[in-house]
Amino acid sequence: MNIFVIGSGNWGTTLARLFSDKNKVYLWTIDQKEANKLNSTRVNEDFLAGFEIPKKITIEAKFSRKINRDDIAVIAIPSRKIEELMEEFKQHGVKKCIMVNASKGVKHSNLKTISEIVLDKLPLIRFATLSGPTIAREVAAGLPAKAVLASKDIELLFLLQDVLENPVLQFEFSRDVFGIELASSLKGIIAIAVGIADGLNFQANIFGLIMTYGLREFTTVMTFLGVSPNTAYGIAGMGDLITTCISENSRNRKFGKYLAQGYSRDAALQKVGMEVEGVSMAKTIKKLAKFNLTIPLISCITRIIYEDVEDIKKELMTTLNSISN
Repeated sequence: MNIFVIGSGNWGTTLARLFSDKNKVYLWTIDQKEANKLNSTRVNEDFLAGFEIPKKITIEAKFSRKINRDDIAVIAIPSRKIEELMEEFKQHGVKKCIMVNASKGVKHSNLKTISEIVLDKLPLIRFATLSGPTIAREVAAGLPAKAVLASKDIELLFLLQDVLENPVLQFEFSRDVFGIELASSLKGIIAIAVGIADGLNFQANIFGLIMTYGLREFTTVMTFLGVSPNTAYGIAGMGDLITTCISENSRNRKFGKYLAQGYSRDAALQKVGMEVEGVSMAKTIKKLAKFNLTIPLISCITRIIYEDVEDIKKELMTTLNSISN
C-alpha cells in the first residue's frame, strides 16, 4: 500500500513526514519545477522551514505514477482546488482508491462539503476526512496531537488507524463526515476575530470574550445546519476552534492581526502567503443572516473583512459590548 500526499504546503509536507515512518510515501507537488526545488534542498522553505524531508519520501509532480485501488491518496490542497483535482483523477483513470481529505473548507457558493464534491465526481472512492486541532509546525516538531478520522465506512476507519497512526498524531473516530467538515470550515472566522484583537494590542481578557461569544455563534450555525452537538463540542469542533484562536501560527489569526494593523484584505492575504479559509467562509455565512440567526460577532468580522470599516477597534468593541446572555 502506497500513500500519495497531494499538496506540498505546510500540512501536506508534515503529513508526508509523519506517515513515512512505516509506509512508502510519495509527496506530490503542483508541477515538476516545485518537485525539483524540494528535491534539491529536502526542506520546504516556503511553508515548513527548518524541517528536513526524509530521503525515503519520494518527491515528484502529481500523477507521475499510477494510483491503485488499494493506495491511499491524502488530499492537502486548498479546498477551492478540490473539484479541479477530482477532474485530474478522472483524466488519469483513477476511479477507485482510498482518499483521506486533510483540507479544510467547503464550496462557498452552496456550502457543499469536500466529501460531497469528491463522491459526486468519483462515487467509487472510499472516503474519509481528517480534521482537528492540528497546527502543522507543532506536529512537525513532534509535539503530541489528536485528530478525528471521519467516514461512513467503519472498516475503512480501522484500516486507516492501523496504517496512519503514529506516536505524534493519534486519532478518534466519527461517522459524522458532514459535521466534521463544516466545523473545520467555520472556526476560522472566530480565529480572525482573535487576530484582530491581537493586532489592536488587546490581550487575554478580550481573547477569552471573543472565544466565548464565538463558540456560541459557531454552535448556533452548526445546529441550524443540522450538525450534532457532539461534533460541535468535540475536538474537530470546539477543540479546533480554540487551537486556531490561541496559536500564533494560525493563518486565520495572522490574517486578522494584519487587518487590524492597517493592511487591506488582499495585502493581508498576501502577507499570510497561504490559504485563509475563514475569509471565504465569512462571506458564505453572511448569507445565513436571511434566516435570522443570532450571530453578531460573525457578522461584525464579515463587515471588517469585506466592507470599508473606518474604525475597526470601534466596530469590534461596539459589537462585543452589545452582546449579552
